Amino acid sequence: MGAGVSVKAKFIAILPWALLILAIVAWGMAIWFDRGSDEVTGPLDKLWALSFFAFPTVGVFLARRIPANAVGWLFIIGPLLVGAGVALQEMAETLDFPGLVTPSEIIFDAGLLALFSSLTLFPDGRYSRSWWPWAHAVAIIVFSVLAGSFITVILVLGLLPLVYRLIKGSPLVRRQIAGPILVLVLGVVSLIVVSLAFGDTTPAQTLTTLITMIITIGVPVSIAVAITRFRLYEIDRLVSRTVTYLLVVGLLAAVFIGVVAAAGSLLQTDSDLVIAASTLAVAALFNPLRQRVQTWVDRRFNRSRYDAQKVMDGFTGSLRDQVDPVGVIQGWVAVVSDTMQPASAGVWVRER
Repeated sequence: MGAGVSVKAKFIAILPWALLILAIVAWGMAIWFDRGSDEVTGPLDKLWALSFFAFPTVGVFLARRIPANAVGWLFIIGPLLVGAGVALQEMAETLDFPGLVTPSEIIFDAGLLALFSSLTLFPDGRYSRSWWPWAHAVAIIVFSVLAGSFITVILVLGLLPLVYRLIKGSPLVRRQIAGPILVLVLGVVSLIVVSLAFGDTTPAQTLTTLITMIITIGVPVSIAVAITRFRLYEIDRLVSRTVTYLLVVGLLAAVFIGVVAAAGSLLQTDSDLVIAASTLAVAALFNPLRQRVQTWVDRRFNRSRYDAQKVMDGFTGSLRDQVDPVGVIQGWVAVVSDTMQPASAGVWVRER
């Protein structure tokens, strides 16, 4: 029995690396057969293609550390199948062998399905309800036939269980899901800002590629952090700070544009003096606005910290008028009980 367990453990330990090597080989074959293509790709495009290997790399880490969680295995199998599908497609075009086209499409779609199914199983590697696997399979078949858009369908079906867990899940599950969602939201917002600011220009294309690359790496890394629960309980603070600064930047931008437009309209000029005055107004508003917005965000998105801060502020204020040591100790124990919520709390006072 011991030898059998040892062999199984060794196999599980080696299998993720073997699948990663197969994925590298598959993508290497795709690049090899595509070397004569007329399409020209820059170094950033090649770098983005390499960033895609963040998924199988993170998958190896998760599969070895938590082999019972299917997300890690899907992170490896998905890119492997996608690479194999692309390689077969390039072989079919290079060798003029149309018989490989249909198998390549099936394998490619299976790889995408594996990647998006990891969203369905995130974060614990299991379906939320016993009927999810059947609903998932039936919905893919029905919508693929009706809509004719396999990629869109599996993306939506992968996100629906994630949204369900975000709404109905425990506080721990919601914290786990918040990390990857934060990466996606920041990435999408950055892409929109770049598009609005630069339009369809070369700098915009460069920034878009870099942001896409950061998202491609950030999503699997944030998922790994969520699954392993590494510093997971800092996510509430991170989310509240991110929401705060996004709101502050948006409000200050609106103030800046409004002041410039109003001053220019009144003075019939758009001189540097108007822009300088608007900049000073925005700078003066930054700290007061940030504090007010932070309080509002904490009250709605980080309530536990907001309540704890209120308790601490009240206790600190009461110390000014408190001279009785027993009263100070009782107040301190009450603060610890309200903020940390321990099973029990006590104070040891050293006798002089």
